[in-house]
Amino acid sequence: MNTSTAGPPDPGRGFAWVADRVFDGQRVLEDHAVVVVGGVVASLVPRAALPAGLPVYGKPGTTILPGLIDTHIHLMGWQLPLFLAYGVTTVRDTGNDLAWILDQRRRASAQQGAPRILCLGPILDGARPNHPLVSRSCVDGEGVVSAIRDLAGAKVDGIKLYAGFPTDLLPLAAQEGHAAGLKVAKHCLGDGVLVAGRAGVDEFFHLDGILADVWPGHPPGWLSVWGLPGMRDTLGAQQRVADEIARLQMVSTPTLAYWDSQWRIRSPGRSAADDSPQVPPQLVAWQGTVVRNQVDADQWRRALEAAQHFTGLLLERGVPTLAGTDVPCGALPAGLSLWRELALLVESGMSEVEALQSATSAAGAFLGQPQLGRLGPGSAADLVVVRGNPTHRLPLVPELSAVLCAGVLHRPAEILKAAQQDSEAAMDDPWAAQFRKHREAAL
Repeated sequence: MNTSTAGPPDPGRGFAWVADRVFDGQRVLEDHAVVVVGGVVASLVPRAALPAGLPVYGKPGTTILPGLIDTHIHLMGWQLPLFLAYGVTTVRDTGNDLAWILDQRRRASAQQGAPRILCLGPILDGARPNHPLVSRSCVDGEGVVSAIRDLAGAKVDGIKLYAGFPTDLLPLAAQEGHAAGLKVAKHCLGDGVLVAGRAGVDEFFHLDGILADVWPGHPPGWLSVWGLPGMRDTLGAQQRVADEIARLQMVSTPTLAYWDSQWRIRSPGRSAADDSPQVPPQLVAWQGTVVRNQVDADQWRRALEAAQHFTGLLLERGVPTLAGTDVPCGALPAGLSLWRELALLVESGMSEVEALQSATSAAGAFLGQPQLGRLGPGSAADLVVVRGNPTHRLPLVPELSAVLCAGVLHRPAEILKAAQQDSEAAMDDPWAAQFRKHREAAL
């Protein structure tokens, strides 16, 4: 493989990046090159068809992927370089202080060292929001209409409803969101996923609310209840609910990496820090306090297995399933957790290619960003260059040699080294204040 040695690539001049294979978001192409001009992909061509004189970059033994998309995060400033270091070039923030997240989005679009930020604005909740510092309360129709129109005016990328959002106002929220051209997602605790789907909600998070649909009168508790023995008696109900979710054409973002984190941080001899490289120690400590003396590791492990089984039922029925991680909840490491999510989706029934699609082309299409998650003429020049062949075997810790965002080259090793040197990350973000508040309540 002949490569240029004339310094970093110049998007304005144009260049090509070659690899043993290219996954374009849909299919795998052997011995191809991605040609980049002006920060977008100009073409995807066989290596032998590259025009003479074009600067060429690349290493043997590598695969090119589209930039990855984490469809469910809550942004904190320390995360941004880590996302990029692990090949995540776009993130969707699913609940934050509106002014703060819009400012972060503006800053990210103006600089080269951060992923793109899509955002849903604050969480819309009921009279007593569970996360009050990053939420907006809605108690009547007038409040719902006002909130959604305000968010649409601020040019958010969707609407998120939370567990306490009034059930009788769900149809109105879906109607207003859709009228503004925005998809509506929900954290479906309480009345369940099917009530939300029948009201017009497009997407549900964490598999939350499934218990209300498959196990009415279940013991008290949250997602860990999936790990109780009685969950095995709901298999028939799970199939019927999965059928209905498919009929309603809902989208699932199960955030299995969060489920996985919960048994790991509770395992004997372990702490949240063991699975949280580069996560600020304050954040690890806050979340460790919240989980202390709660449900044991074995129950959470069984809950994860049950969640993966249900995800498999959804996949069998063709329910679109997106890759999202809920970073930093569960003290999950930014960027790296998305690779764990992909592996968990493969365990649930996806092929490696399907898992990669859930974080690339499928995510871009659902989010209304078809230029993202694909490599083809006119798509964003977001490239991840990874050692080996993740379309056959997904690594938990990928070896990335390069990440390009809008055609600008970033070296993952250099980003990670800088992040380690700057280990005292600022913790003055809205979610830092919210986690402190949760910790105080848990003490």
